[in-house]
Amino acid sequence: KWEYPADPPSDDDYEDLLVTQIKTETLGMRYGTDNGEIKIAANVLYDADFLPHWNEFAEALQEYQHAIRCLPADTSSSFSVWNVELPPAVLDLLSNALESTHFKILHLQDNSFGQAGIQFSLNYMQNNPNLEAFHMSQNPFENIDDVNRLCSIIKEHPSIHTIQLTACCGDEVNDYNMLCSIMTAGTSRLKTIDLSNGRISTGGSTFVPDFLKSNPILEFLALWKNNFVDEDANLIAKALKHNTNLKCLDLDNNDLTDVGWEMLLKAEFDPTSLNSAADSNHTCHILSQFEFNADQNSKIYRCYHSGAVRQKKIYSLLSLRNRQCSNVQYFDDIPVELLPDMLSSIQQYSEYHCGEDAPEQDDKDTNVLSIVFEVMRRWDGSFSVYEAANNCSA
Repeated sequence: KWEYPADPPSDDDYEDLLVTQIKTETLGMRYGTDNGEIKIAANVLYDADFLPHWNEFAEALQEYQHAIRCLPADTSSSFSVWNVELPPAVLDLLSNALESTHFKILHLQDNSFGQAGIQFSLNYMQNNPNLEAFHMSQNPFENIDDVNRLCSIIKEHPSIHTIQLTACCGDEVNDYNMLCSIMTAGTSRLKTIDLSNGRISTGGSTFVPDFLKSNPILEFLALWKNNFVDEDANLIAKALKHNTNLKCLDLDNNDLTDVGWEMLLKAEFDPTSLNSAADSNHTCHILSQFEFNADQNSKIYRCYHSGAVRQKKIYSLLSLRNRQCSNVQYFDDIPVELLPDMLSSIQQYSEYHCGEDAPEQDDKDTNVLSIVFEVMRRWDGSFSVYEAANNCSA
């Protein structure tokens, strides 16, 4: 029976945590008790005493290639190392171990590994045809050659669909150019791009709105905590009128004023009229600073069926007008012959919250009968005339 041979942890709490995690993951891979998710997370710098433990971990990781191939196809296998310094000696061990151990997700955060670590990450991405998501945080790209190599890999990779590079632009790399290059390389591949917590400033360039207007397959774009301004918001809002694929846009913590936010939110829901509400973007949800789940320390992402979202917006406007008793003034030019169709449509819109992937019912919605009654009052004086006309024709 195999036993973990490395020395026990030290007396330091953080080092103890790291070594304990390495040992736990090593045993999990050796005995098959893991679930395909390998994660090391401890806020600790490297010490030479860790090397025997990393060696045991790497040997188990290499053998794990056989087990990972037997996981169910829908398992999102992942390899993550967070807030742990990875010096060249450890990178070499991991590089050899991961050569044939192909996870679907790679997540490296704040590893203080410099360009050697960037090359290690890009090598793994290039040599792993199963990799679907590439997450890097606080591991900066320090030269444009590495960015160009990343984009070349994205363009040719058979499986990659998610790129997250949070606070990953070094002083020698222009954040905006990096974003544009990644968008170009991933036009037909990437569904998620996250370049948050950077220094992105468009300088008046229209590349981002032009890209969104072209309606690429991109579904999630996160650019929070950058330097987008109101003019950028205006152009992006206009681009969203032509985009039916983007599901979520996060521009929180940029240099937007209330004017910029109003333009963006109006692209998502323009309540000026029923027609403008119907013509709004019903696919994309624009995240605001108020959508944050404090319990889970994460933002609230919503994704609903676009048809149900359209219905909800129309019914929301009908409900608002009903509370003001103002619906009828917008129906003066509608002939009474269309009344049955109108009432049927109102009933249909009120059921937006029913069905799969439907949004929750808004507690501000008025009862559908209240809207029907309001509409019927508009034509009550016309019914006798209409009835008389029908009797005459009979």
